Amino acid sequence: METRVYECDSQQVGKLKNLLESDPYAERSFARQGYKLKEGGVIGGDKGKFYLCIKAEPDFFKLAEEKFKEINSFKRAEKKSEESINKKIQEEEGSAEQGFGAIFG
Repeated sequence: METRVYECDSQQVGKLKNLLESDPYAERSFARQGYKLKEGGVIGGDKGKFYLCIKAEPDFFKLAEEKFKEINSFKRAEKKSEESINKKIQEEEGSAEQGFGAIFG
């Protein structure tokens, strides 16, 4: 599995959400694969952008990137930004898991 981070302008996030939520029961859907969509200002990125983080097999990205061509200003984040955003998301998930552990543990 590999993790990739993509970015788009905030004006395009509606189109992106529609794409991500379309056909959720399909075998190769974003819903089945799983993804995180975060506002840039919240995750330490550009405030005018949204970031999409996907963890998947390499062949899934070929399909996904074909679909992403429909969205203006959508592209893969630069390597440095990708690493930073991915790290923030992982930290966020770790904090949430610890919080649930404290409640149920």
